[in-house]
Amino acid sequence: MKLFSIICFLFLSTHLFYGQESAELRLPTSETRSFSEAIATNIKRYRNNSSLAYKTEDLERAQFLYDSLIGKVLIGTTFDNFKVNDYKTRREFEFDEFTKPIYLKTSAIWAEPNDSEIKALNDVAAEFGDIIDFVILYWNSPEVIRESRKEFDENITILYVNELDNSHTTVIPILKHSLGLPSIFLMDEERKIINIRKGVSPTFISTPITDEVPPFGEFNTPDTEEQFVHSYGIYFDFLTKNITEIINKM
Repeated sequence: MKLFSIICFLFLSTHLFYGQESAELRLPTSETRSFSEAIATNIKRYRNNSSLAYKTEDLERAQFLYDSLIGKVLIGTTFDNFKVNDYKTRREFEFDEFTKPIYLKTSAIWAEPNDSEIKALNDVAAEFGDIIDFVILYWNSPEVIRESRKEFDENITILYVNELDNSHTTVIPILKHSLGLPSIFLMDEERKIINIRKGVSPTFISTPITDEVPPFGEFNTPDTEEQFVHSYGIYFDFLTKNITEIINKM
């Protein structure tokens, strides 16, 4: 009987610990179906719990928390509208002017794609650009973006955001600071979020395990020919998985 009581106690303790995050999440209601509102009510709790998981090196717990935030709170919400600027034309317009399903990647120069990822993204955009809007949103000025001189397919729209023009919205700081960079947002034609994924880091793909890993922040390390072929395949598989998920919702 004593052994049975101990087993029950351990089971309940584990259930409560790993189920606590789900119970504490504030799920979006019909009044709070925007992305920014949904994440604003949960991000502080998520950060606190996630920080604790990383401090204790419980990576499984950290991944569980992230998956819970995405799956139970953010999927199904509507991506906020805000002002953006087209890098090529400098035209300012509203994000909701995109009319197709959207593949959005938020990034910055320090986390920009390397050559193998750009090649994979260009190939996928060339194939599916007629039915999906491919968008890369940089949190940098056009001058800084120009210096990187990356060549993207014509079906990929490069955007940057002027925060001074978006002082009325909370989505800008939330997008920049809540989920990290790079992040991938998959949306339908009405900007309803289908899924959110962390971007694949070029550092861990382009750098062989036997080599010294570059310092933090050096994500866009050059590929050797062998690394290019290997990492291109990983990026292409990652992209096609995302695109398939969008198409399945069309």
